[in-house]
Amino acid sequence: MNFMNNAATRLMNLVFVATLHVSPSLMGTAMLVFRLWDAVSDPIMGQVSDNAMTRWGRRRPFIVIGAICAGVTFAVLWFLPLGLTESQYFWWWLIGALLLFTASTVFIVPYLALGKEMTSSYHERTSISAYRAAGAKISGPINQGMPWFAAQIGALFFAEGAVEFINATGQSVDTATLWGARILGIIVGIGILTSGIFSGIFCKERYFNIAKKEGKSSLKMMFIETFKNRPFVFLLVSHTLFWFGISLVDFLGFFLNVYYIADGDKLVGSGYQFVYGIGQHVVALALIPVVTKLSKRIGKKATVNLGFLVVSFASFLKFFCYTPDGWYLQLIVAAFMGPGQSCLIVVMQSMMADVCDYDEIKTGKRREGIYGAALSFSQKFGNGIAGAFNLYLLAWIGFDSTLNGNQTAEAFMGMRVSFTITPIIACILAYFIFRGYSLNQQKCEEMRVELEKRRGGID
Repeated sequence: MNFMNNAATRLMNLVFVATLHVSPSLMGTAMLVFRLWDAVSDPIMGQVSDNAMTRWGRRRPFIVIGAICAGVTFAVLWFLPLGLTESQYFWWWLIGALLLFTASTVFIVPYLALGKEMTSSYHERTSISAYRAAGAKISGPINQGMPWFAAQIGALFFAEGAVEFINATGQSVDTATLWGARILGIIVGIGILTSGIFSGIFCKERYFNIAKKEGKSSLKMMFIETFKNRPFVFLLVSHTLFWFGISLVDFLGFFLNVYYIADGDKLVGSGYQFVYGIGQHVVALALIPVVTKLSKRIGKKATVNLGFLVVSFASFLKFFCYTPDGWYLQLIVAAFMGPGQSCLIVVMQSMMADVCDYDEIKTGKRREGIYGAALSFSQKFGNGIAGAFNLYLLAWIGFDSTLNGNQTAEAFMGMRVSFTITPIIACILAYFIFRGYSLNQQKCEEMRVELEKRRGGID
């Protein structure tokens, strides 16, 4: 489902900004609105899931319903009519994105909570997070390549005989690419629907019987108790800062590849982005077992700090490696960015399960849903602001999609500098905040023993 969220925003850049020539600042406003709603809806869904006591469990019914709604919405979203004004395109995307990300929330919050319930073992939690991260990394190159796939499908099957269309502002629209995005949307929608239904049917809920004995909690009380959990607060803030810094400039990789390196050629530039994605995710996938073993050897906290360092170094290399003189140099960035992010993705999700044990020690309740939702809320809130600012930044520095590769030197320099330094600053801040996180292996094993004394072991 995270694949779906990222794929939607990548196709939005291709379809609405690069193809339909909608103002980046206008699309940035739409992104800010639906991302903020996406963030706000997460805690609500977390509270609903934690309190739900259906005959099928607290998580599984929502996983199935969310997957069906999200798959259908993703497929339909790209069948927008041509000839609309900028304002009408804005409302089409905003309303469609609100529906899509609401369905995504219904799925992803219970799904992430279910993952935290699978084991009580300190190191097995890292192994489970590693499998989930591996799945994300396998799908990662496809995600990075969404604009390229859409452009390629359009060029292969719709370019011949395509009718030229002039939009409301007098600019030519690449209808072949638009049809490529539509076909790709159907394919992705089917994948979302089938994989979500499979997860909802075959996963097991370990803590359902315990949750039935605890009773229901209000959303207000859940949040008050959640933010009294000091280890969670340090994890939350550092996690949010890191992903805010990455998301703030993530889309610039696509625009630099298309307009700076490929001189405005969307097919070629999106191809470069696709190759970068393959490189980053293949390296990250190959090193996930190494990250898992490293976490067991040096500890979760040290592994996360190493991730901050490696991502900072990879970001420093961006300024020199994203160049028209050799598009392939960005693969050097991918070789460091992939494993650096793996350290954070694998281990931080594992730490969330430890945080839930700490909460149960303090409150006597199992509340994976609200903790996962709180983490998701902060990340999405930050990503919403970051994604909107990203597009505002493009407009502010003078980027104009109708100029293709003939952007001003100042615009290109602004894109390159922002793309480089923002993640470095975010990593430095996250590192210093994360120093306050206090749950090590000894503490977590002591909590596990105490919890099993209280309620017994769980199969």
